[in-house]
This record gives sequence, structure tokens and C-alpha cells, in this order.
Amino acid sequence: MPAANAYVQLAEDTARRITHSYTEWTGFLKTAARLYKYPYHEQLMIYAQRPEATACADYRVWNDRMRRYIRRGSKGIALLDVSGDEPKLRYVFDIADTGTRANSRPFSQWQLTEQNEEAARRALEDGYDVTGSLEKQIHVAVQQLVMNQWLDHRREILDIVDGSYLEGYDEFNVGVSFRKAAVVSTTYALLSRCGMQPGDYFEHEDFLNVFDFNTPQTVAALGTAISQSSELVLRQIEVTIKNYEREKIAER
Repeated sequence: MPAANAYVQLAEDTARRITHSYTEWTGFLKTAARLYKYPYHEQLMIYAQRPEATACADYRVWNDRMRRYIRRGSKGIALLDVSGDEPKLRYVFDIADTGTRANSRPFSQWQLTEQNEEAARRALEDGYDVTGSLEKQIHVAVQQLVMNQWLDHRREILDIVDGSYLEGYDEFNVGVSFRKAAVVSTTYALLSRCGMQPGDYFEHEDFLNVFDFNTPQTVAALGTAISQSSELVLRQIEVTIKNYEREKIAER
């Protein structure tokens, strides 16, 4: 499995790289936010190979379901499956690798706008019992979700801190570092996907706890918490916006 092993190494190298640099980490968060339906380890592989990707799917989805073709010469993005005895690869393509046919299905990604923002805020108010601006709602929702992540996975996280900068922290301080890193990162990712400028809300110093997660195991724990929390919020916003758009079309 030489090819698969090379991608295993790429994943490990990328995991180490992203938590050594504010620019790399926020770049990863922007990519992950666009691809929020993928789990962390696949977001990592897409970022390593095509950080500018916006919408990915395998050949069958693009060809059979969306009736789009893969452009000649396009290189697939390798994703790792390490669930078995040997690592395996599968490939996805970004929408930029595809072209349309006469019978292609329309494709568009949801966007938060002035018109649909109120519906999104109502959905977050119902889901997380928080009012105020969308930015405030996102931050409070993320705090709730990250606390749940810590409570659910505390023991697993404490078991993998050896070799990282978290080594030597007691349980209380590992928890503080995890929650601070996950909250700021998840909030950054959500603001990015919602079309805001997350750099206006955060400074480099806000991410210092992220750099404690400097091994592939610890960054995977952090990245998984961010990925799962982001997906919950963004799927809720997506459904709300799509329902809003359908209602407006029906009214017209």
C-alpha cells in the first residue's frame, strides 16, 4: 500500500503543520467550514491537497446524480479510510473539476443574506435558547456544544495528551485549553461559512490554546469536536434557509 501510506504520512504532516501556525489553522478552518458535511479526517485531507475546494463529491455523485462530467486531466482528492487492517484510498472531486451537460441538475450552495438572516436567528433561538445578534447566538451555541464535547470525550482526550504541550496539565487545565481552543475555532469556522469576516472578531492571541494540540492525536480530538459542532449548527441554518427560499418561491 505504498500510495496509501504516502497519504497517511501527508495526513500526519498536515495535522502537525496546522496547529503550528495561526495562518495555517485559520486557513484549515475556512476549508473545513465549506466542507462541513465531511468528518475532520477528510476535511484535513482535502485541505492538504485542495485548500480552495468548495464542494466535493465522488465521481458517481457528480456523474449519476448531478449529471455533470469530470473535466479531462482533473486530479482526484485522495481521502483515507483507515478503518480496516490496511489504509485504503477513495477519491472525490471539487465542483471546479466538473462541467455541465444539457441535462445537468442545477447546483447552488446556500448563502446567508439580509433577507434570510432573521429566519436563521429564529432557528438558533429555538435550538439553543439564545437571543441577540447572529454572531452572539453562534458564540453561545458553540459554547454549549463544546461543553458537551468535553463531557462526552474527556477521558479519551486525557488519554492522548502525552507528547503534546498538554502533557503535564491537570484535568482541569486540559479541559480549559480544550474548550477555549474549540470554542474560538468553531465560532471562527461558522462565521466564515456564514459569509462574515471572522478575522474582524478575533486576534492571533485568541488562538494560543490551539497550539497546545501539537500531535496528530490531540489535533484530531480538537478537530473532531470542531467539525461535529460546526456541522450541527450549519445543517440547521442550511435547512432553515432552504425552507425560507422554498416559501418565497411558493409565494411568488
